[in-house]
Amino acid sequence: MTLPPRLTSALAAVALAFGLFASSAAPARASDDAAKLLFGAAALAIIAGAVHAERDNRRHYDPRPKRSHRAYILPQRCEITVRMQGKRHHAYSGHCLHQAGLRGLPNRCVVGEWRGAVYGARCLRRNGYIAG
Repeated sequence: MTLPPRLTSALAAVALAFGLFASSAAPARASDDAAKLLFGAAALAIIAGAVHAERDNRRHYDPRPKRSHRAYILPQRCEITVRMQGKRHHAYSGHCLHQAGLRGLPNRCVVGEWRGAVYGARCLRRNGYIAG
């Protein structure tokens, strides 16, 4: 179980304050001082371990979505320019891509119909396809 960074910092501050408070009390016997020293060292070791574990968890986080298919190269001959809402957009002809052997293209990338489906170039790139 890992602790959030703020909670870890708060626990470290409490442990440090407790250690300072305990050491500033009236003079005690040597055995009490040794026990306090061991307790403080153990608390610091626990806090350091929690901070280290938190940093390790952040290092291994990968925000990119997992790809379920291999990256395919989109043939340049299939690229077309379409006009939508007065703007030009790069897209790919579904018929041409199908003839080139690309099957199972994501349906969410279909931006229109023109002699078959038309796939948006940006959407295909986001889904792991590479412009050729």
